Amino acid sequence: MAKSSSQPSRLRRLLAVESARIMAEEGIADYRFAKEKAARRLGSGSTQQDWPSNSEIQAELKARLQLFHGESQPLELRRLREVALEAMVWLKDFRPLLAGAVLNGTATRHSAIVLHLFADTPESVIFFLMDQQVAYEEGWQRLHFGDEAPQEYPQIRMTRGGAKLRLVIFAPDEDRRRPASAVDGKPLQRVNAQQLQRLLDSEASLPAYS
Repeated sequence: MAKSSSQPSRLRRLLAVESARIMAEEGIADYRFAKEKAARRLGSGSTQQDWPSNSEIQAELKARLQLFHGESQPLELRRLREVALEAMVWLKDFRPLLAGAVLNGTATRHSAIVLHLFADTPESVIFFLMDQQVAYEEGWQRLHFGDEAPQEYPQIRMTRGGAKLRLVIFAPDEDRRRPASAVDGKPLQRVNAQQLQRLLDSEASLPAYS
């Protein structure tokens, strides 16, 4: 009985480790996609009930980055944060807020800088980019807000400073309405340019986690 009861736990840990490896080395940001890919690679016949939580995967991801990328990842993270700060100053009219892996410290060279912008219409951002002669791609981002049904928000993908930017556009009055984190379901952490500058000043080239 002990052996059979320990098997799901062992498989859950293996799936968490492999999912974290996929996210770190292949640049996959979607937890569910990483879990599905990990399950296929491990030949797992488990049900989704046996899969690790996103929080478990993030813990493994942080541990992996420290263990295998302890020298390079902090430098990559700082570079992405500096590019993010420059982009936020550039997009200041849209009150940008930084979210995602670049903020929480799990970003790698594959990661996109996620900025939440606030504009009367998505066209306001698009016209700005057109005036700046910036190449971009339009799309949509599905976000969750607690128990509410998920909502689709306009999204723009582009590059700046050698990094990928993902701009998600909200209405002007949604600056205090935070989407749910994909990791733990709690309101997503976001910071403005001044807060990001203080973070950079306080940590020098150290990673965000310890």
